[in-house]
Amino acid sequence: MSKKTALGAAVALAVVAYGGATWYMGQRAQASYNEALEEVRKVLGAEAVVSQDYQKGFFTSQAKLVLQWTPPADAETNKPAQPLRVVVNSAVRHGPLAGARLAAAVVDTRFALDGLDEKAAKDLAKVTAPTLTTVHGLMGGHDATLLVPAGEMGDEEVTLRWQEMKTEFSVNGDRTRVKGSLQWPEMSFSGVNKSADEDLGGSGDRFAVSMKGMTGDFENQIIDGLWMLAPGKGNMRFAQIEATSTPKDGAAKPLMSLKDLAGTTTIDRADKLMSVSTSIKGKGLIGPVDFESIGFEEKLQRIDADVLKSLQVLMVESYSKDGFKAMTMANEEQGGKLMKLLADNAQRLTAALPAYSMKFFATLGGQQGELSYGGEVTRAPSADEVTQAGWGPVLLKNSTLHADVRLPKAWLPQLAKAAGQQEFKSEDMDGMIGMAQAAGYVRQEGDNLTSSLKMEGGQAKLNGKVMDLPNFLQ
Repeated sequence: MSKKTALGAAVALAVVAYGGATWYMGQRAQASYNEALEEVRKVLGAEAVVSQDYQKGFFTSQAKLVLQWTPPADAETNKPAQPLRVVVNSAVRHGPLAGARLAAAVVDTRFALDGLDEKAAKDLAKVTAPTLTTVHGLMGGHDATLLVPAGEMGDEEVTLRWQEMKTEFSVNGDRTRVKGSLQWPEMSFSGVNKSADEDLGGSGDRFAVSMKGMTGDFENQIIDGLWMLAPGKGNMRFAQIEATSTPKDGAAKPLMSLKDLAGTTTIDRADKLMSVSTSIKGKGLIGPVDFESIGFEEKLQRIDADVLKSLQVLMVESYSKDGFKAMTMANEEQGGKLMKLLADNAQRLTAALPAYSMKFFATLGGQQGELSYGGEVTRAPSADEVTQAGWGPVLLKNSTLHADVRLPKAWLPQLAKAAGQQEFKSEDMDGMIGMAQAAGYVRQEGDNLTSSLKMEGGQAKLNGKVMDLPNFLQ
């Protein structure tokens, strides 16, 4: 056999092999699409899928899926709402070389809304549909990029604007781990306060909130299908968050201007117990007060994972059954189911001895002030105790609640000025502190004013002294 013949045979063999691989990858892509469609039906309900079509080709395929929701009827007129449809168009490029990448398939998905009324269509006229590009790996995992083009929605009363937002994430082959990142350059929200009460700023003043330089990353492990609180860690950063209020006949007033905020959320799991801790720290203005640093730390500990999973199942089942209606707070049926679920699992929740705590802190003039509060169940009550006394009194007797504050005295003049009191004499400050201290509300500890409230065993103590509880807490 000549070299040319051998080379031609090799090329032909490679073409046949690639064609066979492409055909096989196309089959896998269609099978994956069908599996995903079944998951959609499970979550949203079979009635939400209006139609679906998959046109398989040799190198590429086209898919179209139409989903439908019916919003609740108008509360005032009881007029049935117009169904809302989401059209999902997907272009599938088969592997093993899909879009110049080594992959089983690359899917470009576009979303569109159908069935909008005239007002909604006008409000969304400046919105471009997001796109999702998914790369299915040869080993079963996949990477995805969600791109939301810059846009604007709303009307003359309320408007939301954003720059192009990009979110990337990847899922491993057995779908037990997900990680990703996001880049959201800027979002802003503005509107008119139409409240009739002028004391609440309801005189037609405009308000505006903007968030700039948002970036983040996350990595979570999906265990037992519990996606609501999956163990892992996430980080979020904001270059700036601003809020202003503008009177009809005046200049804009800064309500808040925070900079360089960095936050972290960590979710841990030990056997069947979940814990969540969140912290964020930054600096900037709140009203006219310019803090050198400001932030908070929040912790939720010892939450039963099985109870969370039951809540997750209820959410999915509720949405599958009632669609858009299940998401409304006015849905009494779903609210009743939620309360029943919590009541049925209250014994399990308290047996884990859950705890919650929150601490706010800030630094001004080199001195740090703090406000913290929280509580924890110290002993799980028995079923007999609950039957005899009810959950409220039983939990008060078997829990510890606390609230603590530490306020530098040097802050008082600036805080008084921020509240509108231009002159705050030292003798006035000493008089106020003396009255509060004499009444037992505060204590002086060096340069700080402190106060501590603790409830334990059905008894309350303010700064170490027993105080009477209201009748409804006894």
